[in-house]
Amino acid sequence: MPTKNRWESAWRCIHNLSRYTEERYEIILVDNASDFIPDYILKRDDLYFIRNGWDRGEVAAINQGMKKASGEYIVWLKQRAVPSHRWLTQMIRVLKETPAAGMVGPMTNRGLEEQRLPVPFQALSKIHRFSNQYNHSDPRHWKEVSRLQSFCCVLPRAVVEEVGELDEWFGMGSHEVDDYGVRLKQAGYRLVVAGDTYVHQFRDTEKNKGDLRERKKRESQNRRYFIHKWGSDVFEAADARK
Repeated sequence: MPTKNRWESAWRCIHNLSRYTEERYEIILVDNASDFIPDYILKRDDLYFIRNGWDRGEVAAINQGMKKASGEYIVWLKQRAVPSHRWLTQMIRVLKETPAAGMVGPMTNRGLEEQRLPVPFQALSKIHRFSNQYNHSDPRHWKEVSRLQSFCCVLPRAVVEEVGELDEWFGMGSHEVDDYGVRLKQAGYRLVVAGDTYVHQFRDTEKNKGDLRERKKRESQNRRYFIHKWGSDVFEAADARK
């Protein structure tokens, strides 16, 4: 999990992860030079910390975390995510039972159409109540897709070792998972949505108009790099296939 400030959302994600994850797990927090780290984070004994002296970007932070990870499966998780009932168990089942599945993501409340389930709840109690009702494994709801959202992705370690790290030219993040998805498909793997699994995500709020402009600039730059790298705009190609 890459972090930089926004400790309230990081705490919420970590708390729910530890409460609702049935598998044995390790949480690797890679901090990109936060202004400070609260004691309630530092005192947790279930976190492995990597603290960067400067902001290396979300993509490099994820790569750092993967190098330290020791499990059979690797989860890329953003701090805006709200893990809930059976979230990881069900996505691992997708990877185990879907031929050539290389990466899986859940349904969520916003973002890409094929993962979007417009759940209006904002209160955690209602989110968890809905997730408990919704999250029941059913292979009929698994579907292959062209892209996956970056906020929550699960991959087998063996796939990461074969395909490699994320491309750090994507810097602070945006389109890095699209890029990785292309590489996975070139290696013969499939991207799958666990349509039976819901993981809520809260919206990242920009601090000011300058932050918003910077985010849009970064997204535009990364999109241009993605298109330059692969020679065509696969986003439009994916839309044409729907």
